[in-house]
Amino acid sequence: MRSRIIRLAATVALLLPALLAMPAAPTVAAAGKIQGTITDKVNGQPVADACVTLGPPVRCFGAFGSNLGLHTNTAGYYMIDLDALSANDGGTWDLYFLKDGYTMLYSGTFMSNGGYTYNGQMSPTLMPPPPPGPCTNSTGPGIAPPAVVPAGIPGRHAAWYGQSGYPTLCAGQRSTATVAFYNSGSIGWVRGRMGEVAYLGTWGPEPGQDSPTALGGDGQLSTPNTGWPRYNRIAMQPADYVGPGQTAWFQFTIAAPPSPGTYKLYLRPLIEGAAWLEDDGVFWMVTVR
Repeated sequence: MRSRIIRLAATVALLLPALLAMPAAPTVAAAGKIQGTITDKVNGQPVADACVTLGPPVRCFGAFGSNLGLHTNTAGYYMIDLDALSANDGGTWDLYFLKDGYTMLYSGTFMSNGGYTYNGQMSPTLMPPPPPGPCTNSTGPGIAPPAVVPAGIPGRHAAWYGQSGYPTLCAGQRSTATVAFYNSGSIGWVRGRMGEVAYLGTWGPEPGQDSPTALGGDGQLSTPNTGWPRYNRIAMQPADYVGPGQTAWFQFTIAAPPSPGTYKLYLRPLIEGAAWLEDDGVFWMVTVR
């Protein structure tokens, strides 16, 4: 069922405006509908314009909210019509919610059988306010995924599937970055299980394989503590299981060094304790003013 959604991505893009024609949120999801309301975990207010992705995700990249895709409305409500996606009710799904200034929200895996309601709370990233003066933070346009990715390759494999834009930051400021990798192999990725869990690792040429970087880390080896799993492990897969043909969204925090300049962070997916996956030359370029 999920592979059908990927093949119909172009059709989905045409249908999304219809999906966003939402009435006031009903209390119970109708058959064939996945719906809910997303609120701010700190103040309880609706989170409007959050990107909503259905696993495997409908494409939604960049400054989440200024691009094509399914988004929450002003009341924080979203609704996905499985019929409009040519998908059958009764399958197993997962949801990701993304918005600049918030930590990515993952629904966990659920089964929609006769309709499903998921209400969630997104946590603000609580980035420090920019310093007074002319310096302002910004994020460039997201980089969309390729139209076609390889699939069903025997063994462990991954294909880059889009990422958020490159940030321009004031010295000492932080930014949240998101990158998607598609499981193009034949073996699933299992969170928390050595030899099966997918991570993003630091790569070359900057800073080099398994090397520390001034752009983030866990506080070891003079790296800033930005919440990474380790100084050389940028992020871990958020979902418990990412099967062949599914997509994992990795999110991490970048810190701007104190000196102005242009910095790069190269990364590469790996199965911890087993193998590095494909090197697609993925990197983040951070401009510090």
